[in-house]
Amino acid sequence: MTHAWYDNWVLWTGAGAVALAAVGGAGLLVWLRLSAVRRDVDRTLRVIADRLIRDVVVPDGIGGFVPLDALLLRDRKLYVLDIRDVEGAVFGSEKMDIWTAMGKKRYQFNNPIRPMHDRVAAVKYLVPGVEVLPRILFTSRGHFPKGRPDGVQLLEEFAQPLLRVKPKKPVELEAEWQDRWSQICETANVPPDKERPVIDR
Repeated sequence: MTHAWYDNWVLWTGAGAVALAAVGGAGLLVWLRLSAVRRDVDRTLRVIADRLIRDVVVPDGIGGFVPLDALLLRDRKLYVLDIRDVEGAVFGSEKMDIWTAMGKKRYQFNNPIRPMHDRVAAVKYLVPGVEVLPRILFTSRGHFPKGRPDGVQLLEEFAQPLLRVKPKKPVELEAEWQDRWSQICETANVPPDKERPVIDR
């Protein structure tokens, strides 16, 4: 008895495998595209940093916690970074509650300056006496046609004066600063192998 094509399990198994491969490949391409900006940002920050940690939570000193996109140590200064990837023209000021990005789509987001005050205060509480500088950094996909508040920069502008020849090994810290950085990492629950030095592992 001849089996119809729709009863052929070999055919259906092969078709299923092809479909799964196609879906997996498409998913991988989407992931690579979405994560490309993140990888580029990480690469830039690692090049300019003496030490760097990403996506951590630290105590605010009054019983709560605040999230940090990135904390970057460079030349005895701590930079608290809020990193934004929005496309198009960005309109915002220190007094505006809502900022707007006009690209292929219109996108609105809360004023990023206000929560930055709490983040800086938390870091100062954690390591008193250290210069802590806030920076809100936008990737090159955004621009500010009508100006921007102090402390808001494009990532490239922030990184340019800090660029240096990429060393072959991580920058060595003075004992005092190594102790301070270790305290930050311990408080933020960052294991030593998760800390991001200036070179790629």
